Amino acid sequence: MTDAARKAKFEGKVAELLAVTSGLSVTHILLLRRMTMADPETKSWASDRELGVVFDTILDRAVAAIEVEELGAAADRQFDLLLPPGDEEIRDKERWQLFDVAKKYLSKRKKVEVVVETPPVEVDEDEDAPIEFNNFKQLFDETIARYTRRSLLSLVVSPNHATLRPHIPVPFIGAPGFAACYEALLRKFVLPDIRATKRIMELAKSRTWDASGSNRLIGVIQAGGAANPILDTWDARWAAYRSEGIGAKHKKGEDPWQVFVEAAAAGGYTPPHLADIPLLHSVIRWEPESLTEAWREITLLYQQEFHAKNRHEQAREGALRDGIVRCIRELPKRAGDMVAIKAFFELPKCDRMFLRKLMQTVGGTDTERNRVAPGLVHFYNNLPL
Repeated sequence: MTDAARKAKFEGKVAELLAVTSGLSVTHILLLRRMTMADPETKSWASDRELGVVFDTILDRAVAAIEVEELGAAADRQFDLLLPPGDEEIRDKERWQLFDVAKKYLSKRKKVEVVVETPPVEVDEDEDAPIEFNNFKQLFDETIARYTRRSLLSLVVSPNHATLRPHIPVPFIGAPGFAACYEALLRKFVLPDIRATKRIMELAKSRTWDASGSNRLIGVIQAGGAANPILDTWDARWAAYRSEGIGAKHKKGEDPWQVFVEAAAAGGYTPPHLADIPLLHSVIRWEPESLTEAWREITLLYQQEFHAKNRHEQAREGALRDGIVRCIRELPKRAGDMVAIKAFFELPKCDRMFLRKLMQTVGGTDTERNRVAPGLVHFYNNLPL
């Protein structure tokens, strides 16, 4: 086919498409685009780039016909209702295309002022009270229970902010009340098993434990490293739970998971399962102060990028995403993932598409993403449509 003939055919086909698509919905236009791109005969009169330009024009016309507030509501739901069913990868490409086309129209949407302040972290009333103890057992249990409770409280999703994603359940880690359940599990099942090990009994006899004993125990935990008596026995105990069950060394018939089930039913969230043991296991390595500081930094970056009061305070585009990636990489494993999930529920711009971009920044392959941010990947992959 000569260039002149191809050009004439191209112009004729484009005219047909413009006529056929006049009045069609966005969903039907996307379906027609898929069919046209898949038709082998199409290659005879248009390249993929040319077709992209044509359908961008057609989509632009259809999107322009939608009321701005209706278009904004569709964008808030990631255009899910406008996308035809099919392969999720194809739907994602179409989603991005719609965002690109709709961007200029969404700028005309009525502005809703959103004030984002650094939210107060839930306070542990016992945090500053000195630990009263008569023996090492009391000191050990109270120190670790408080330490892990403070970490979990720093990740609680505010009930008011959770309404931002009302159709998506808050994971148990971020649910109010879960910290108390986790503490109950530790005190009744986990800590007694750990204290019964030879290394912790030797630790108990290694010095006279006075009022500074709690700080000493936390120092051992935060020191990490090889041959760490607390972390090593903690790791060994949790590693065995998958095969023998938590509470196996205690009275028959005691089901520690029932504590989670009952609390989850009362709190309206899904309880943890055996597959969540790695996450429950990780909590002791999450330093409460580091989590609190990370969340403050994230909320500050959010304010600076999306709601800066003036040009001087304006953060560059992508600053929040980069801050969360840094948080994921620098905090202990899974801790940064939980901060990112908290952001999803509390910060309006941290929506599904934001999480997708975030994971692409975390790693270029599924293997890399699962290695660096397993908790975030699991959460994203299980988001309801």
